[in-house]
Amino acid sequence: MSQKLNSAFQVLIVLMLILSIFSGTATAAAGLKITLVDQTPYPAQPGEQIRFWIQAENIGDGTLNNVTVQVVSDGVFSASTSESTKTYDNIYAGSKVYHEYIMYVASDAPDGPRDLTVRYRANNTSNWIEQKFTVNIGGIVDTDNRGTLIIENVTSSPEVFMPGDEGIIWVTLKNNATNQTVSTSNSSTFMMNARVQSADMYSKDNIIVTSEAVNDLGIIAPGDNISIPFRVSIPEDTVDGTYLLTLNVTGSSYEYNIKRNVEIKVDSSGIKAIQSKAASSSTAGKTIEIDIVNYHQGTVRGVSIVPVAEGMSFYPTEYFIGEMKADDLYTAKFNITQGAGDSNVEFKAVYYNGDNYHEDSITLDIGPVVKQSSGIMTYLIYLIIILAIAAVVGHFYLKKKKGISLIDWLKIQKEAASEKWKSRKEAKKDKKSDSKNE
Repeated sequence: MSQKLNSAFQVLIVLMLILSIFSGTATAAAGLKITLVDQTPYPAQPGEQIRFWIQAENIGDGTLNNVTVQVVSDGVFSASTSESTKTYDNIYAGSKVYHEYIMYVASDAPDGPRDLTVRYRANNTSNWIEQKFTVNIGGIVDTDNRGTLIIENVTSSPEVFMPGDEGIIWVTLKNNATNQTVSTSNSSTFMMNARVQSADMYSKDNIIVTSEAVNDLGIIAPGDNISIPFRVSIPEDTVDGTYLLTLNVTGSSYEYNIKRNVEIKVDSSGIKAIQSKAASSSTAGKTIEIDIVNYHQGTVRGVSIVPVAEGMSFYPTEYFIGEMKADDLYTAKFNITQGAGDSNVEFKAVYYNGDNYHEDSITLDIGPVVKQSSGIMTYLIYLIIILAIAAVVGHFYLKKKKGISLIDWLKIQKEAASEKWKSRKEAKKDKKSDSKNE
């Protein structure tokens, strides 16, 4: 019985050790994604130096601590410890980090694809996770197609980014060859198609390229082109300036690869409202004119200006402009039709940069606004003014023609009207009395 217990205990210990190994492995690997984003040169050449750019991305929900990424030396690739290992104190959730590793290719390395081993661990675990990447050594990958790839055009939407924006960078590749075939001096004939084996874009700055590398894009005939989209995201804390992304295109062979910097701009400036002149008042209300200026370096669309103030009503309620290029200026006019309020009015500018919604606002002092009179009150004021003018004119006319003042004339007219009224009343009374006697 004791022997059976000892055997069971030993089995349990072995199981616990196996579980601890797998547990450590899972901890080290949890949320970490390793990608070989670039190598120079391509293909690698025997006896020469090669540089690898390796991306470590935290795709989990929590922070990874004490992350170590290492390229492993073997019979083909070799590097010193200082050049082959990189340790990161923290990699936060959703973030990417990059490091350039320098290695050497053995002088007797055979041509063809070889495995590069990259291992990594995190959160102070002792267990390494290995991942292999294919690296081509020597020779020409595709000897049948010798067309020349060029970057014909690079565009982005939006054309100038703002912090927090997302957008697309379009890269257009063209086969610059003009003939379908080319013959060499030894009578060999080659097709002038251009092969695109892969295309990738990455950033060593704060800019995030969210698109993965695209592979096997196929053949581009002479004179034809192909456009490749790459999605990018600009973090909210990005500082204004010009940023360089790296475009890496693998062509027919080492001689036909492309590696170029792609420039994008980030500018936090937006739409501003400037009071062009003082607000004017009239019987119809108060009028305010403001200049709308696009301070952003790129074109924005769907621009609309909305005035907002407590206790005031505006006409129009919204001034639509539409597209505004850099430094464009429009003048918007608003009438305050009714209401009473203080002198501050907020003007909101809403617009789109690419497909990204933005809203800017500025508060301007337009002076106090007084509640307007109703239409009846306006007519009464006019009537009083007319009567006053008539009274003055009548006074001077009577004074000159009859030698009496307007007040004396009004008294005489009052007494005459009173006597006339009294006479009519007496006559009506006598008529009623006679009718009764009959």
